[in-house]
Amino acid sequence: MAQLVFTILFVYEILPDSLQVDLSAEIEMMAYDCCLVRGIRRVGSQESPLLPEMALVKSNGRWIHRDNGSESNISRTIGEAISRHLSLAERSAGEK
Repeated sequence: MAQLVFTILFVYEILPDSLQVDLSAEIEMMAYDCCLVRGIRRVGSQESPLLPEMALVKSNGRWIHRDNGSESNISRTIGEAISRHLSLAERSAGEK
């Protein structure tokens, strides 16, 4: 896979059904199932990133942290947004 960089927008639930925040992140795909996530910020904000850079890998259909092999709420939420973006990009490419 050629290097692919894109921005995702997602809603992160801090407290399910009561406290949510709209976030964006820069994604650098290293392979189809591996990426670096950078610059997690509130949508429209130029503030410092809220979380440090993280590496995620897709394993058995789940997006997990590369360093410890575990899934978290943030890895799952970001992974779902990545999967949606890649699926839309594949469909768009197929229509050309």
